[in-house]
Amino acid sequence: MIIYTLRGVINSVSETLKVFLTVFISVNISVLTVFLASKLYNKIKAERKQDRVNHFGDNAEKKVVNYIKKYLPEARLMTDLYLKTETGLTELDALLFCDRGIFIIEIKSHNGYIITRGKHWTQRWGEKVVRFHNPTFQNKVHKKALEEILKKRQSLASLPIYTVTVFTSSKVSFSENVKDVIKLPILTKFIKNKPRDRRMTSSTIGDVQKLIKSYMETSRRRQRLHKKRIWENNNKKKAYRVNRYSVK
Repeated sequence: MIIYTLRGVINSVSETLKVFLTVFISVNISVLTVFLASKLYNKIKAERKQDRVNHFGDNAEKKVVNYIKKYLPEARLMTDLYLKTETGLTELDALLFCDRGIFIIEIKSHNGYIITRGKHWTQRWGEKVVRFHNPTFQNKVHKKALEEILKKRQSLASLPIYTVTVFTSSKVSFSENVKDVIKLPILTKFIKNKPRDRRMTSSTIGDVQKLIKSYMETSRRRQRLHKKRIWENNNKKKAYRVNRYSVK
């Protein structure tokens, strides 16, 4: 009799345990499914956002290239460069070579009112507010990387290097003027205001381009990884923060 009673208790406990485990597993599977779906949604959202940024950047770069071909046909141009440095890769939008020197061009497609102060600048366009890196700081990094490359060959080490940030939109204005930050129609004047340098011959420019190419990262995979790391770091630091409500 006691044995039958124990068997009944054990069976009852077993059934209860089975029900508990079934419920526990079902709940955890549901939670895991929601978590993975959320992660996938955020990843797709971030990739689409990056695609939009890349799209605007590509269009802005085309505007600059077409402008240079039209108004500075004698200049040579290299675009979308990934240069190898001691700390990794650095991405340059464009390098222009002419008898005045080497020009590092940072290209921006932003519209609206740009508050040009501090480490991060702020764009206000309608109800949208966006923070982005101060492009003059970016150009300092680019210039240092290029200087380190040119130092590899003594005859090229002292060639003149200039930096300029070019905004391509006609619907952009600035809170205050910043040195070497211009709108696209001013680019010709900016370059021609620099003194001619006799060393900047066709042969020298060819040597410079050849040297730069030897330090360029051509692997598409590594370029994508670099872009991904930059994007992730910006998201973590909220360097590119978007607010759809205007800030007073």
